[in-house]
Amino acid sequence: MEELLQAQLDAQRAGEAYAVVTIAEASGSVPRKNGKMLVFSDGRTLGTVGGGPAEQMAKRDALAAIDAGENRFLHYNFPSPDGASCSGRLSVLIEVFQPKPLLVVFGGGHVGTSLLRLAKPTGFRTLLFDDRAEEQIPEAVSLADRFVRVEHIEHDILTAELPAGAFFVLCGHDHAVDGEALAAALQKSPRYIGMLASRRKIQSLFAKLKERGVTQEALDFVHTPIGLDLGGETPQELAVGILAQILLVKNGKDSRVRL
Repeated sequence: MEELLQAQLDAQRAGEAYAVVTIAEASGSVPRKNGKMLVFSDGRTLGTVGGGPAEQMAKRDALAAIDAGENRFLHYNFPSPDGASCSGRLSVLIEVFQPKPLLVVFGGGHVGTSLLRLAKPTGFRTLLFDDRAEEQIPEAVSLADRFVRVEHIEHDILTAELPAGAFFVLCGHDHAVDGEALAAALQKSPRYIGMLASRRKIQSLFAKLKERGVTQEALDFVHTPIGLDLGGETPQELAVGILAQILLVKNGKDSRVRL
């Protein structure tokens, strides 16, 4: 049991989806009366609900439940050797655990710090990248679940282990470093990228990326101007607008609306 609990904790920290399959009821001739099995999104399993056909069916259905994002309560009947009647019945509860979405903030300045403060209560895990030392941005570092200081910005972000579908906000202290972060973020299969910059700076950065072979389609994916225009100018108000736009993307709504 301790091994299963540790594996669940490791999966949550890694942002990996998984399901817990538990024998809820068992009657007749079944492989096991009690058991628990973890099924991970990549097909790995840990623990057992009896092996054989019962376990294979439970694994198949757990993977389907992970894909659907839904818990399930299922029954498996096993015929008697002569096939004339049911000799066993196994009922399993499949509980699905989806990882919290990951918000990647590049830049622990005023806007980045305000955004990190808002992100956790709305259900995000947070990762902060910055090329400055921890003591230079202590508040932002304290708010993030994880902090990584980057020296070679594009390379370090590219080689970081990040799940597909992360939400990126680029709000560094310098547009040149934001451009390096953007070049990396575009290659990390993001769900969202937003960049805080003036239109003139964006045009300059995009022109340089096009020279490197980045397509217009990829650049059109970037939300800039970033966030919903709520009419405010303070870092806190900008952060609210950015998070609102991210939530629209997360929830499958139109993120390009400008209020």
